[in-house]
Amino acid sequence: MIRSLATWLLSATILLSPGVHAQVEMLDRIVAVVNDGVIMESELQERVDEIASQFRGDNRPLPPREVLREQVLDRVILERLQLQMAERAGIRVDDGALNQALSGIARQNNMTLQQFADALRGDGYDWSRFREQVRNEMVVSRLQQRSVASRVRVTDREVQRFLESETGRQMFQADFHLGHILVKVPGNASPEQVSAAQEEAEALVRRLRDGADFAETAVSESDGPEALEGGDLGWREAAQWPSLFSDAAINMSKGDISEPLRSGAGFHILKMIDRRGGGAEKVVTQYQVRHVLVRADTLTSEEQARAEINRVHDQVASGELSFAEAAAEHSDDPGSGRQGGELGWVTPGEMVPEFEQMMVETPPGQLSPVFQSQFGWHFLRVEETREADMSDQFRELQARQALQKRRFDEELQTWLQEQRAEAYVDIRLQS
Repeated sequence: MIRSLATWLLSATILLSPGVHAQVEMLDRIVAVVNDGVIMESELQERVDEIASQFRGDNRPLPPREVLREQVLDRVILERLQLQMAERAGIRVDDGALNQALSGIARQNNMTLQQFADALRGDGYDWSRFREQVRNEMVVSRLQQRSVASRVRVTDREVQRFLESETGRQMFQADFHLGHILVKVPGNASPEQVSAAQEEAEALVRRLRDGADFAETAVSESDGPEALEGGDLGWREAAQWPSLFSDAAINMSKGDISEPLRSGAGFHILKMIDRRGGGAEKVVTQYQVRHVLVRADTLTSEEQARAEINRVHDQVASGELSFAEAAAEHSDDPGSGRQGGELGWVTPGEMVPEFEQMMVETPPGQLSPVFQSQFGWHFLRVEETREADMSDQFRELQARQALQKRRFDEELQTWLQEQRAEAYVDIRLQS
C-alpha cells in the first residue's frame, strides 16, 4: 500500500537543487492565504527556482513563467494544508527519526550520513533546507497514512477474484513505466464543464499523437501532481497501478497514447513510456521478529512515549529485562505483547516502511535502535531469517498489496480534494 521509505525519500531530493540557499532580494508580499497561514512571494520564488534548476539540469525547456508559478503554487498550497493538519493532529518527526531516514538515503548512495551531507554541500545544496524538506515529506506521509489508510479495506474474496481474473494473470507478467496528464474536472462540475474538459483532453491526445512532446505538454497543460516532473509516474508492476490505468495500459505498446480516461478527478491521458516482462518471484527472505511498541495518546505525549521506549530499550540491552518481559509489561501492541513481542515470520511488504527498513538492517540476534513509525515508538530484534518458497502465498500477498495500493491512491486523491475544498484558500498570485 505504501511506497518504500527509501524510494519516496529519494524522490524528495529532486525538489532541492544547487543554489537554493541564495537569498531573494525583493520586497516580499503575500501570494496566497491558506487557512490561518500565508505563502510569501519569496518562498514561492525559491520553489520556482528549484524546479527551474531541475529543468535545466535535465536539459528540458522551461514552461512559460506564469504556468510554472501556478503549478508550483498549487503544490505549495497542498503541502501547506497538510502540514497544518499534521500540526493540529500532533504529528511530528523529531531529529532522531529524521536522521534515521537521512541515514537510509545515505546508505542508498553507499555513504555515511556525514559523507552524504558533505557531498550535498559540495554540490551547492543547502543541507539545513534539505533536512527540513525531508522532514516535511515524512510528516505529510504520516498524516496521509493516518487519515486515509483506515478507509482502505480489501477482503480475501477480492484477492482471489483478482488472481483468478484474466487481468490479474496478465498483470503479474509485466511492469509499466507510464506518463500521465490530467485535465481536472471540479467535483460539482456542470455538464458543460465536463464536456469542455473532455474536448480539451481529446485535443491534447490529438496533439500528442501528432508528435507533441509528452513531458513538455504535461508541464504546461496537466493538472496532475506530477506535472512538473513531465507527468512521469515511474515504473511499477502492472498490478500496482490504479485499475483505471492498468486496464487501459495492459494492451498498450511502448510510445502509445491512451484515449482520455474518465475518473472522479477528471480526464486522464497515459503514455506507455516503456514496458518490460515481470512476474512474481517465488523465493523471498523472511524474518522472525519480536518488537516492543509504545504509543503516544491523550495521556502520554510524544516526548514521554519516546522516553519510555528508550528506558525499556536500555533495560533489555543491559539484561535487566528479557525481551519477552519487556513486551509483556510495556508494549502497547496487545496482540504481540501477550506473545512476548513475537510477530512470527514476516515477509517484506507486510510492515510499514520504517519497520521494514529497520527489520532488514538489523542483524539476527541484535537489538535494533529505537525508531518511530506512524504507530508509535518501537525497537525490535530479528531472531533469525530464512529463505522461503512462497509461490501462491507470495502472489496472494502481492495481489493484496496491489489492491490496497490502488484503493489507497484513489482514497488519497479524494481526501486531498476534500481538504482543498474545505480549506480557506485565497490566491493573490500576480503575473
